[in-house]
Amino acid sequence: MAVSRIGIDLGPTCARAAWVDGDQCILLETLTGHRFIPSVVGLDREGALHVGDSARRQLLLWPERSASNLRRHLGTSQRLELDRKRFSATELCAVVLSQLKELSEERLGHSVQAATIAVPCHFAPEQHQAMIDAARLAGFRGAQTVLEPLAIARAYGLKPSELPDDKAILICDIGAFHIEVTLLSQKSGRFAVLSTAQCPTGSDLIDERLADHLGRAFQSEHGLSVWPHRKTLARLRLAAEWAKCQLSEREPVTVRLPGLITLVDTPVDLVAELTSEQLALLVEDELRKSLEVIEIALRSARIKSSQLHAVLLSGGGARLPLLADLVASCAVLRPVTMAAPEEMIARGAALLSTQS
Repeated sequence: MAVSRIGIDLGPTCARAAWVDGDQCILLETLTGHRFIPSVVGLDREGALHVGDSARRQLLLWPERSASNLRRHLGTSQRLELDRKRFSATELCAVVLSQLKELSEERLGHSVQAATIAVPCHFAPEQHQAMIDAARLAGFRGAQTVLEPLAIARAYGLKPSELPDDKAILICDIGAFHIEVTLLSQKSGRFAVLSTAQCPTGSDLIDERLADHLGRAFQSEHGLSVWPHRKTLARLRLAAEWAKCQLSEREPVTVRLPGLITLVDTPVDLVAELTSEQLALLVEDELRKSLEVIEIALRSARIKSSQLHAVLLSGGGARLPLLADLVASCAVLRPVTMAAPEEMIARGAALLSTQS
């Protein structure tokens, strides 16, 4: 049976798509081997909109002609300006969704008619509708939204029928700009949201701290400041993001940026070694404070940590062992982790789409 509906995670920085084929959940993979596209839209010098890697590079170098974190403006009257041209968030989200649709159709070899899109718990009804409008503008004939924590629970294979009435599931989603904690209970054979809380800290903070560390190390070694140079800062930010991902799998990691700065026609290279211990020292203070949202969510739901049935992690930041340790210290229960936690929302949305 041909796949007719895909699941989508349109996150603040990355967008992913997945679908169910038989008994397998398959992530969309681009020609370059990536299982995501940057959810960034840019306006090129000819006035055409583009999305993905080219838009991400443009955002770092010419932010006035690019836009990211698009979904936060959905359902509002705010217009986003790209090089003096104004667009609604619905229009720009549609550009990203259209790209996912096109790539999925190329991979599947046939058209895709519908999408199930995961959205945060705090989305208002008008934001749900704006996301559906964006999907239709992107060419999907049918579209529906599901809550991200429900998608995460589904991706982990949890079923409402397996959850005792007096127990709850805690889901900690570490996104780019926010950590969102949600408590789910079982009600009439379905998952219900008991409470949700978030704080403005996420994996983007880790990238910033690492980039700043690399810049200061370079300045200390060579006596050269990286801060006045926009292109140099963009390279440091990309290198920091790469190093963060590598440190979740191996260490130490060596960052090499040839010709980071040119001094009197002589290129000066950055070479720096990073360990997970260094990363922990850079970000633990902020992450520890931010995880107070777990206590807030528990109090709001009137749930004790002893009543937790499971703790699930999602998002790119969940790859870091430090975060699992911190969540365990707050929830008094070791989190369940799976490979590629950043893909859980897209996988869950795809699995939920089969129930539509």
